[in-house]
Amino acid sequence: MPELEIVNGPLSLYWAPVGEAFPTISAAPVGNWLLIGTSGPHNYTEDGVSVSLEKSVEFFRALASGYPRKSFISEADVIVTVQVADLSLSQIRLSLNNNTVTVGAGVDEIELDVGLDPTEMALLVRGVGKSPQFAGGNLQWEIPRCVEAASPELSHVKGEPAVAELTFQLIFNEGEANPAGRLLVQTS
Repeated sequence: MPELEIVNGPLSLYWAPVGEAFPTISAAPVGNWLLIGTSGPHNYTEDGVSVSLEKSVEFFRALASGYPRKSFISEADVIVTVQVADLSLSQIRLSLNNNTVTVGAGVDEIELDVGLDPTEMALLVRGVGKSPQFAGGNLQWEIPRCVEAASPELSHVKGEPAVAELTFQLIFNEGEANPAGRLLVQTS
């Protein structure tokens, strides 16, 4: 039996409006959940999906000792990144503050002005069959409130796909049961 606790990709990303109910871990995302990348992880580069749990720890040291006496977390972040090789307007809109795609007769368009207020969304990171505790079970990260914060540079180069980097940064969801999101793993 392979070691279940050793998990690899691919993972899939979905976004929805803030407040959308997260699917149960064993159910497919439905409702307003939209897959990022027309073909999901088939549109993600081999760098995969990264979830960074960042923090800054400060230490108090007293005059009488060189050792820390107390520690404080002064900053914390949850950041999800992916590089998407899908420049369809329905996908690139995430890089453009979720601007509306205008569908026309033979030409679709999107405004490049991102404004001053980032559009908030909910983010679901799903690993089907990736549970570290149950063979065939799922793993999912639930970010109830975040913004897309990357400044992608789209390079159009011969022989390589143009790729947009997406970076989703958590916005603390004050007053919610899980204000910084949560990680779930299927156990049965």
